[in-house]
Amino acid sequence: MMDKSKINDLIFGENYYSIEDLRYNKQIGILFSNEELKEFLNQKERCIENGDAYVYNLPLKTFNSKYCFYISGVYLMQRQLQYLSTYIEDYKIYQKPLFERNAEDIIMSRLFSEVEGTLNVENVNTTHKRVKEIYQKAELKDNNDIIIKNMLDAVKYISNERPTFNKDNLLKLYNILSKDCLDEEDKLKEGAYYRDDTVSIGDFDGAPVSQIEECMDSLFAFVNDAENVKKYGLLLPHICHYYMVYVHPYFDYNGRTARMISFWLNILYEIPAAPLFISEAINDNKKDYYKALVNTRLTHNDLTYFLGYILEVATKYSLLYKNLENINNQLSKLGETLTSSEMGYLKKIIVHNADGYFNYKTFLEYIRSSMTKAGALKILNSLTEYGLLEKSTNKKKEAIYRVNQSIITYKYTE
Repeated sequence: MMDKSKINDLIFGENYYSIEDLRYNKQIGILFSNEELKEFLNQKERCIENGDAYVYNLPLKTFNSKYCFYISGVYLMQRQLQYLSTYIEDYKIYQKPLFERNAEDIIMSRLFSEVEGTLNVENVNTTHKRVKEIYQKAELKDNNDIIIKNMLDAVKYISNERPTFNKDNLLKLYNILSKDCLDEEDKLKEGAYYRDDTVSIGDFDGAPVSQIEECMDSLFAFVNDAENVKKYGLLLPHICHYYMVYVHPYFDYNGRTARMISFWLNILYEIPAAPLFISEAINDNKKDYYKALVNTRLTHNDLTYFLGYILEVATKYSLLYKNLENINNQLSKLGETLTSSEMGYLKKIIVHNADGYFNYKTFLEYIRSSMTKAGALKILNSLTEYGLLEKSTNKKKEAIYRVNQSIITYKYTE
């Protein structure tokens, strides 16, 4: 077994390795055995029991582990500082938060992302157009429209009413989000607040039915304690996001409700520097999101993985929006303006491939579309005419594109 100083470096140092890395990544060179891994996880628990100042034991009920916690070591602190530095530097320039300057775009993009992440939508343009139509009171035509309307109603409920975070209001939010969308077997029983049977999330189970009430009550108590809001700050909504997915109190719509809860708590407590574009970031790379959830579950509810992921994407999307804002400003000086659809396409390209070449097929993967080759090339050539993309040809003589690097003013550094 490794010596104590090496273990402490793994727990509190600048790298926070997953179980997969600790066991199988030869480049790291740790290669824990089952017994060594067990001892490593036990050491984290001993840190909690010994009252280590850098280990935050959360007052949330658990059903499959002793604790729900995170490690505020170098790894997490660096990511928090990076995000806050990005936020503060931006605020110094504009004297107004990034989220406030781009509020409508961020809220609408949140809705787009929830719809895109849930449904087999035709393409970005169709999604954006339809969300705006429904926002403007268009008649609902199908199930996709119902989901969009429910999301709009949920955002209005939170933003306009700012309801207290409690059992009754959470049920109201859930009913708004899931209205006319649940299969009969997924609906709650009359008068029930939570599911009455078991549910699985991939390889994991949600809380046993007998413990859901106790778990959720601990969540309400955690959130409604003013000292916790002060202590955990911008991390609190995302702790609750994870915990909601962990407990999984409903048969369906747990993930969407969890993401809306993080938005709710940011709005309710007016948390400074709150990254309100997390839903959009999750939808653009669900693989990393699920990986963060899985790593947290596998390590006895060590939220360091999940919170580290949230802080990383918060920084990346802050820089993304700053770049888009800068692009809009530069184009406006030339008398040009991107449509919301064009901006949506450009955003997807920057998110998925900020500095490499891609062809029209890859572009269609970025925007999750089955549009024709001609349709895709028309969009890409239009963005090239604006000077936002550079066009070339590969050895097969097919057109390939790359983001014009001069428009990427703000770059993320690992």
